[in-house]
Amino acid sequence: MRATLIGRFLLLAIVWLAVLLPLWYWAAKWFAGPSIWLAGTVMKLLFSWVDGFEQEGVTAVLHTLVQVRMKGPQGADVLGELAPEVNYPIYGYGLVLLWAMLLASRTERWWLKGLMGSVLLLPAQAWGICFQWLRDVALLSGPAGAAYLQYSPLTNNLIAYGYQFGFLMLTPVAPILLWLSFNKRFVAALWLEAALAGKPESPQASEAAATLKD
Repeated sequence: MRATLIGRFLLLAIVWLAVLLPLWYWAAKWFAGPSIWLAGTVMKLLFSWVDGFEQEGVTAVLHTLVQVRMKGPQGADVLGELAPEVNYPIYGYGLVLLWAMLLASRTERWWLKGLMGSVLLLPAQAWGICFQWLRDVALLSGPAGAAYLQYSPLTNNLIAYGYQFGFLMLTPVAPILLWLSFNKRFVAALWLEAALAGKPESPQASEAAATLKD
C-alpha cells in the first residue's frame, strides 16, 4: 500500500518530536529566558503594582505589591506580597513543534526558517506567561487581592479570556500557522493529494504532486 504524503509527514513529525522533545526540555531554561524577559518587561511597563520579575530555572516569577492573606510561621493569618509563578514549558512547547514540522516536511532552508519562527513565537509565549500571571493576581488572589486591585467585572472577564486564548489557542496554533506560511508548496501538494483521494491515480497527477512537494 502506497504511503500518502500526509501519512509520511505525520509519521516523520512524530519521530522528530520524540527526538527533539528531550533535547528541548533539557535546554528549556535557556529557551525560557527571552520570553520571560519579554513578559516581565511588558508587565512592569503596564502595571504599577508589579515590583519586578525573575527566572528560576524554567519558572517565571512575578513580584508584586498586591497584598494577600497567608499563613504565617505561627499559623496566624498575615499579609504578604503575592508572587505568582508560571512554568515556561506550558507555553514554550510550540517551539519544538515548529522545528519538528519543518524537519518532517523537508522545508527548504529549514534551519533559517526555524530560527525566524523561534523569534516570532516569543510574543505568543510571552502572552501566555503574562495572562497566567494576571489570572493568578486578579482572579485567584482572593478577596484581599481583589480589594487591592479593584478591577471591574469586565476587566476580570477580559483577563480570563486572554488567559484561555493564550493557553488553548495561541500556544498550539501559532507554530502551525508559522509552519503553513513557511511551506506553501508543501501545503499545496497536501491539498492536491486530498482532492485526488478516491480517484484513479494518473501519472500526470502523481507528477504534479511530486513537483509541488519539491
